[in-house]
Amino acid sequence: MEIRFPSESILKPSVVSMTAVSLSLAAWSFPSFGVLRKGFDTAAQPTFEAFVILACWYGLIFLCFTLGESSGRLCNRSVAISREGLFALDSDFCYYSFTVLTVVGTVATLVKISQMLSWQQALLFMTVGEANELKGALYENYSIGLVSLRYVVLYSASIALYRIIRFRRFRVIHLLNLVLLAVSTVVLGSRLLFVATLLTTAVLLTYHRNFIRFRIVRTLALITLVFFVLAVVNFVRNQNYYEQNNLSFIGAGVSEIVTYLGSPFQVAIASAPASDQLVAGGDQTYRKLADEEMVLNTNSAFVHLHEQMGYLSWLYIGVVCIFMGFTFEFLRSLGATIFLLPCGAILYGSAELWRLDLFHQGIFVVLLVTGIGFPACLVASRRFFRFVFISG
Repeated sequence: MEIRFPSESILKPSVVSMTAVSLSLAAWSFPSFGVLRKGFDTAAQPTFEAFVILACWYGLIFLCFTLGESSGRLCNRSVAISREGLFALDSDFCYYSFTVLTVVGTVATLVKISQMLSWQQALLFMTVGEANELKGALYENYSIGLVSLRYVVLYSASIALYRIIRFRRFRVIHLLNLVLLAVSTVVLGSRLLFVATLLTTAVLLTYHRNFIRFRIVRTLALITLVFFVLAVVNFVRNQNYYEQNNLSFIGAGVSEIVTYLGSPFQVAIASAPASDQLVAGGDQTYRKLADEEMVLNTNSAFVHLHEQMGYLSWLYIGVVCIFMGFTFEFLRSLGATIFLLPCGAILYGSAELWRLDLFHQGIFVVLLVTGIGFPACLVASRRFFRFVFISG
């Protein structure tokens, strides 16, 4: 048994962003059964005012993404864009280049950690379930540099998975990129990169298809596998915490997902009626308004943007969504090229917008520069040398 959906109607920022919001609402409403951790003790009471404000906020996001997507498609139809010289998605040169950048970034990251911790300390933290200490060591006196290139694993690992699944090819370079992804996911605790890689891989695999087919058995198997990977990562990072709270491996995995999804909605629904306080109070004002665990800090882009920008956040989010929707459709319209990779990054940024404005974070800047700027420079160089050769 299978369910089919038109691929272009699902994998786009406007739909993915609203799907994420719906999942957040579902997780917030999910019962704890007296054993699960949800990130808060008492659910906020939804009010009509909160409903109207959040409906307008998320409605603005949906409309602006849609406007941007429509503009991107219109631009592609009305403006002749030369696709000559663009690197195909199957280009080995770009794949190897992204892999080199990933290796450099990962090695630089491990070297930085080794300067803060001995290998015995790092191994101890891993074995006792406190891998978060490694990430803490990385961000001590952190600055942008070679270590930021570790984020490029999103692109190299996505290509590796794409080629393995589509072409059934198992090459050493594919395995290398999966190992690099595992290092980022397990050792550095970057669940974000793991989920973003899966979403980007889905963009690559479905580009040539008119429909996305969900086979029930395979879909359930995939969900189980992803849950297992995330549960392992969570346990490696916070095993002691879960044991202190009497949470089993499965219970900890479910709790982490429910907390991750639901707590931002808890903060948003509790804080929305007090927007004036968010604007006037600044950073962390929401903690006076919402019941939530202190260890959680990426709690609703709606709240954080109001604390940072005030009511200008409405203008900001509208402009950003239009631009990202336009960029997504414009890059996608270039065909099965290497520029599909930043489409995956934009799509993941859209999926995170209910809890975090990823679009102005360092990770997204690195991904956008490497995903668009690096191939664009290669294309420009190729065309320049071709022009010089022909004219000469």
